[in-house]
Parts: sequence; C-alpha cells; structure tokens
Amino acid sequence: MFAILAAAFSALPNVIPKQLMDEYSADNSIIPNPLMLVFVIYVVNSLLFSPIRRTKTKKTSEKTNKTTIMLLVLLGVVEASGTLSYTFGLQETSATNASILVNSETIFAILLGIMIFKEKLSKREVFPFLLIVIGSIIIPIGVDIQHNNWQFSDFMMGDLFVVMAGFFYCLDTFIAKKISDTVKTRHIVHVMSCTGAIMSLFLMLFFEIPFDISLEQVSVMSIVGFLGIGVTMMFFVMALRLIGAVRTVLIYSTTTVFSIVYSAVILSESISILNIISAGTVLFGLIVLRNRISAD
Repeated sequence: MFAILAAAFSALPNVIPKQLMDEYSADNSIIPNPLMLVFVIYVVNSLLFSPIRRTKTKKTSEKTNKTTIMLLVLLGVVEASGTLSYTFGLQETSATNASILVNSETIFAILLGIMIFKEKLSKREVFPFLLIVIGSIIIPIGVDIQHNNWQFSDFMMGDLFVVMAGFFYCLDTFIAKKISDTVKTRHIVHVMSCTGAIMSLFLMLFFEIPFDISLEQVSVMSIVGFLGIGVTMMFFVMALRLIGAVRTVLIYSTTTVFSIVYSAVILSESISILNIISAGTVLFGLIVLRNRISAD
C-alpha cells in the first residue's frame, strides 16, 4: 500500500510542471524556468519536513556518523539531479512519453546490480528484462525518431533527459535503501530537500536564471512538491523497510499508469496505441520479472 501511494503521488511532478511551463505562453504571463520549479519544490519540503525538536538517537561511532551524513547529502544531490533532468526533459517532450521513459530506472538498477554487485540474470529473467528495455526506451524513442524524419530534435533531447533522470532515480533507490534502517524517514526527506534546494539555488545563480514565478505557481508547486517528493519519499522508504528494494521498485513502477491517466485528464494529451503498447510491455515485463525474483 505504501509503494502504491508513493507511485500515485510521485506521478504529480511528472505532469503538473508541464502544465505550468506551457499554459502561460499564449498570454505572455510568467513562464517559470525548470530550475525555479525544482528550487521551490525543495525549499518547501525542507521547511515542511524540518525536525521540530531534536530527537534522541543511539550513540554511534564518529565514522558511522560521517558516512551517514555523506550518504544523506549524496542522496540529496542525486535526487535533485534526477528531478532537474526530468523537469528539463518534460519541458521538451510530452508528459505521457516522459512517464514511460522514466521506467529506464529499472533497467539501470538491474545493470548496476550486475556490474557492481556481481549479480546475474537467470535465463528466465532475460525475457522480461528485454521487454522492459523495449517498452521503456526503444519504442518511445524509436517512434520519436521516425516522426522527426530520423533527425535529432528538441523532443528527442527531452527523451534523453528523462532517461538520464531514470539513472539518477536508480542511484537514489540504492542510497535510500542503504540508510533507511538507520535514519528516520523525516530526517532523510529534510536533509535531501535542503541539499536539493542549495544545489538548485547554486545552479540558478551560476547560470543567472531569473527568479520569475507567480504566487499561484508557487502555491501549486508547493503542493506538488510536498506530495510528489516529500510524502512520496516517506512512503517509499517505509515500503523499502517492509518489503525490500526489488519489490518496492517494481510496485512503484505503476507510477507510469498514474502519470498517463493524469496526462490525459489534466493536460488533455492524446494517448496513442503505441503509448499503450509501450506502457503495457513495461508493466508486463515488470510483473513477470517480479514473479521470477519472488520464486527464486
């Protein structure tokens, strides 16, 4: 249940920013930069999830404390990098396409498991893995290339940014699993959000991005950020503790379904047959792979 709720809330940042970056272009209103939107998200979360009082913790070694702090900061950098990559990609591609492409997170998780942890895919797991690769990357990007007469376009650049976000989200999962048993969930979200806010602010100052955003947009992104990043992370970490990383990631992948529904309802995007085939291929591959892992 925690993993499903995390998926439902996580789909909000996959769709709402697209609406804010597009809908005001016609009447010359403020069009917020993706960096500005991400900055607002993390500032709000850092405030809402800040600890009210100092909690009592067990005494740990100085080495452990330093390691934990480094992992928390690294989690914030990786999470912010994923959110930034996704938001920049969302600006160029469709929300439906982005929600399918971000499933590349599962592919990167498996590849990292093979390369770093020396894990191996059994013969029965190769087929569902290939289904995920085909559905989440090959079909969406292949269709975009064909629609653009085999030429590189901004739409395809958006696709690549989203795939890059999948890689960062994969790293995010591994780091969160590493510290979820020793650090309180609220503290994880707070430090992660503070790091993301500082990183976004630094990038805005470095690239001289103006702080142009309306009060309405701040309000919308505050709610989206709180639910889509903060609450999602809390539910995600809770799910990690209860059912483990593999099962959590696989259930969490239903974010695609929620994102497609939100895209159709909120953005009025048309859902093509290829979108359905692509998403269905990914979900089928995830279900089969999950069953294989459970059996093992």
